[in-house]
Amino acid sequence: MADITTKILYEENIEVLGNKYEFLKDTELSSSAFRKWRYTNTHKLGYESIKALKIIFIGQTGYGKSSLINKLIQKNVFETSDYKSCTKTLQSADFFLHHKMKHKKIAYHLSFVDLPGIGENDKADEQYLQWYKDYIKEAVIIVYLFRADKRDHTQDEFFFNNVFDKKRGNDLICVIAQADKIEPINRTELLSTLQKKNLEKKKEEIRKKSFLNFGDKINIIYVSSYLTYNMEALEDKIITKLKDII
Repeated sequence: MADITTKILYEENIEVLGNKYEFLKDTELSSSAFRKWRYTNTHKLGYESIKALKIIFIGQTGYGKSSLINKLIQKNVFETSDYKSCTKTLQSADFFLHHKMKHKKIAYHLSFVDLPGIGENDKADEQYLQWYKDYIKEAVIIVYLFRADKRDHTQDEFFFNNVFDKKRGNDLICVIAQADKIEPINRTELLSTLQKKNLEKKKEEIRKKSFLNFGDKINIIYVSSYLTYNMEALEDKIITKLKDII
C-alpha cells in the first residue's frame, strides 16, 4: 500500500453529508476499522497523516462509478462522461469526522474512493487489479457495480474468482447500476413497472451466479444515478454496514 497514492479531490467536514453520518463523529479513535495513510503534500490545516474509513467503488469501465459517488455525496466531485472512461488514477472525496487530533497532526476521514474501471485494456488491468487487491484489504466497505443492461459477466467472474477476498463477503454491497437502461427503455423520468420487474429478475440472476456463491447472502441493490432511484436505500445500506463495523 505504501506505493499507492490516492488523489484527494475534495475535503470537507462530515456534517455536509447530513445527519445520517453524525454517529461517525463519536467513533472510537482506537477502532481497528481505521487504516493509516499519509498526505503526500503539505496539508493546508497542518495534518501529516490520516486515519481513514474507506469505502471503495469497483466495476467495469463505463458502469457509472463516478456518477454514483457524486450522487451519494451530493457533490459533482468526480468527472463523468457518457462516452469515455474518466477515472485513470485512484481518487477520493474525504470527510473529516472531527478534528480532535489536530494537535497531533492526525486527520480522521470517511473516504469515498473511486477506482479505475476493469476491462479498459490488458496493460491497465494488470496495474488496476493489483490496486484492487491492496485496497480491498484496507477498505471497510466494498461497493461492486454491475450494469443493468449488460449480460456478459466474464470480467465480473474473473474479478470475484481471482481478485476479491471472499472472506470480505459481509463487507460487500453489489449494485446494479444504470437501472434506467434496462429494457424496455422509456423516455420518462420514472422506471416503468416492467423495468422494475426485469430489474428484480436481473437481481436474482446475479445472486445465483457461482462466483458470488460465498459467505452469507450477498447484498444486491439496483439504482439509477440519473433518476436518483434507490440512492437513499443504497446510502442506508452503507450506513448500516458502517455501524456494524465500528
